Amino acid sequence: MSSFLFDTCFLIDLEREMRRGPGKAHQFLKANLAVRACLSWTVAGEFAEGFGDIHHPACAAMLARFDVLPMDQATAHHYAVITRQLRGSNQLIGTNDLWIASAALAHAMPLVSNNISHFGRVPHLAVVRY
Repeated sequence: MSSFLFDTCFLIDLEREMRRGPGKAHQFLKANLAVRACLSWTVAGEFAEGFGDIHHPACAAMLARFDVLPMDQATAHHYAVITRQLRGSNQLIGTNDLWIASAALAHAMPLVSNNISHFGRVPHLAVVRY
């Protein structure tokens, strides 16, 4: 089974669509039913921040739809490498985006995001737009 790692913007779009009606996030999930849907711990935290509590019912329900990957040594390794590389080329992106990209690389998963301006800077990161 193939897997995708989803970024925070995807979750925000999905949550908004649950209130307003299906859109591009729902369409992407529907087209990829057989794919394992994952989040990094960073994405889970960013999404929960919008609710003020990871245990808020709407937040918990959304996060339960995904496998949340733990922090691990491989992710920390990729973070160190890509942060140094992007800083050296004056292309640094936000810290949370660095952790998200690092998790995708560490777990060999494409990242589902429309934030190509940031994630497109990360060498070897496969980014799938939705």
